[in-house]
Amino acid sequence: MAKQYQIQQFAELAGVTVKALHHYDRVGLLTPGRTTSGYRVYGERDLQTLEQIIALKFLGLPLKDIGKVLKRPALHWRDTLRMQRQALEDRQDMLRRAIGAIRAAEEAIDSGGSADPGTLKHIIGVIDMQEDIELMKKYYGEESWEQHRRYYEEGPSREWRKLYDDARALLGEDPASPAAQELVERWQDLARRAHHGDPLVPADSPAAWMDRANWPDSMKRRAAEFQMEEVHTFLHHAELAFRKQLFSAHTWAKIVELQKQAADPLSTQWRDRVQLFLDLEAAVGGDQAGEHAQALVERWKTQLDTATGGDAEIKEAMLTTWSHRRNWPESQRWRVERLHMMSYERFEKAADFLDAARAVSDQKSEPAARGTPKTMLKEMLLNEFEEEMSATRRLLERVPDDKFEWQPHEKAFPLGKLANHVAAIPGVAAVILMRRGSRPAEAPNTNELVAAFDRNVAACREQLTRMSEERLAGNMLVNPGVERPVWAVLRGLGLMNHVIHHRGQLSLYLRILGVGVPGMYGPSADEK
Repeated sequence: MAKQYQIQQFAELAGVTVKALHHYDRVGLLTPGRTTSGYRVYGERDLQTLEQIIALKFLGLPLKDIGKVLKRPALHWRDTLRMQRQALEDRQDMLRRAIGAIRAAEEAIDSGGSADPGTLKHIIGVIDMQEDIELMKKYYGEESWEQHRRYYEEGPSREWRKLYDDARALLGEDPASPAAQELVERWQDLARRAHHGDPLVPADSPAAWMDRANWPDSMKRRAAEFQMEEVHTFLHHAELAFRKQLFSAHTWAKIVELQKQAADPLSTQWRDRVQLFLDLEAAVGGDQAGEHAQALVERWKTQLDTATGGDAEIKEAMLTTWSHRRNWPESQRWRVERLHMMSYERFEKAADFLDAARAVSDQKSEPAARGTPKTMLKEMLLNEFEEEMSATRRLLERVPDDKFEWQPHEKAFPLGKLANHVAAIPGVAAVILMRRGSRPAEAPNTNELVAAFDRNVAACREQLTRMSEERLAGNMLVNPGVERPVWAVLRGLGLMNHVIHHRGQLSLYLRILGVGVPGMYGPSADEK
């Protein structure tokens, strides 16, 4: 029987602390066996694993990366070791240069002369850089700092440098140009990889970048060398140009003007928003009508007023975009994660709580001028309905008449059946709201399919228009013993998300058949 060690024995044998072994167990790096009484026990194989952990930790890998490396086959270890060797060699070179500079100064002084000012300046520069690098540590956690230390020691990676070079060449050009938009896509890809911890393309954390005015001088000089401020401003404008399609021309012109007038468009608003969503997350599960939840709603409204400059048109457009957040593309979702410093799943829970608390707030609000109640929830739902139905109609128009019986797999719906299902969903929603009626019949061709869809959309629109805010905010039975707000059902599987889900399937069918797919929230690959 293989020899086993209790945790104290194993710690002494391996030369580590019991606390370290507890931590490795907690993070899943080294999971021991257990006795029948629940005590940790370790074997010879655990000792080998621990030796690997210690060796990789010595090489500078953070614990979260060590776990990934241990799971890799031996062939992939070579890349990891090569990368860490390069990092150590870079540090060795830097120390060698500093030692050489100091030795030159010593020899100059020993020979009766004075140290060359340039040499002394070089020594000071090397030492100051190390001190400045340590000052950047405050923006990171312990595990992420080791990876970012290399970034601050070595500067931007090759891919980031190429991006900065290409962006500098476009400064002063139209941010909406194809070249600028291609650059935005590259920037988003690099930023997404950096956000998810790709060691090959690290970048400043959001917290570090927002506080760049307080960076140490050597970091500011590096930022100036790559014109980071100018590049980020240009990319921000290019990204805004991409979002232009979400707004009317008149509203967009107002947004651009608002951006120009903002003295500090990001830092203060960003900090306030991060804190608001942390507070919303903490409130999830609490009373949506309670004093604390309603105070959070008021903070959100204040931030919205600040972001929109109090302009009603901009506010309405942003609220409409907000109401479509479940359909945001992946690129928008990672930006939300980075902006709010939380996962998108956490953001969604906080945002859902906010929406529910806002609905309560609207119900409690005093009647507006001329005695009419506010209708923000209804307007938002109708705006989203119109946009989603318009996009769906564009897709249904592309369904080819001669392929209704085609199916990509024996277990999949035929194309005609799937398209008819998409076309019927608004009609089914209308039936649910009216509490009477029957499922529409299937259409045999594309013309009749689109005509049926139009009838179903009109019926659903009529029911939505007739609904009061009170009924939208009220509950409806969705399963035995389960109730949900009517607006949540309509935005979920009762209508909107149901359409979007099957519309995605239908898009794939058309792509396989070689039919051009229209864009849903912007131009598709077939329209670029």
